[in-house]
Amino acid sequence: AMKVHPGAVNETVYLARNPLPDAMVAQAIPSVSPSRAAEYLHKTECFCFNRQPLDGESSAQMPLQFIIDRDLPRDIRTITLSYTIFDVTDMVDGAVATR
Repeated sequence: AMKVHPGAVNETVYLARNPLPDAMVAQAIPSVSPSRAAEYLHKTECFCFNRQPLDGESSAQMPLQFIIDRDLPRDIRTITLSYTIFDVTDMVDGAVATR
């Protein structure tokens, strides 16, 4: 959790962990709650913009930089930003790989 001020640049780091022994390529998909807050959350730098390699049985810090728009409605006091990480190793370079 962090307190932010609308209009200010904010930075944080998420921790991603690959518990499997094999390396993987991951893609993070964001989710914002409440959903109507999504239009006021502007990610300027995000690990979710690109696929991320994760070595087997390792963790990686994933940086995020964002701004909350000053026009955020006053009744929205809390925004939750979460990510789901998908293993896209088989789809690297747009081709389906065989294992």
